[in-house]
Amino acid sequence: MNTLKALLILTLMSASVAAMAEGGGDTVMARMEAARDSAVATQQKSEHATAMASNQKAASSDAARSN
Repeated sequence: MNTLKALLILTLMSASVAAMAEGGGDTVMARMEAARDSAVATQQKSEHATAMASNQKAASSDAARSN
């Protein structure tokens, strides 16, 4: 039973080391940066569209007042 536990622990530890093998951290950081850049770009597009919509509403209400 003890040898089975030792083998299981050894297997789990080697699997975790293999997951963080050479360049593993760099790959994770690159994916995080790409996801962040994508999220920021999407947020900026959304804010820009919202600002444009509010400007159009203000312009249409100003035009209605002038008539």
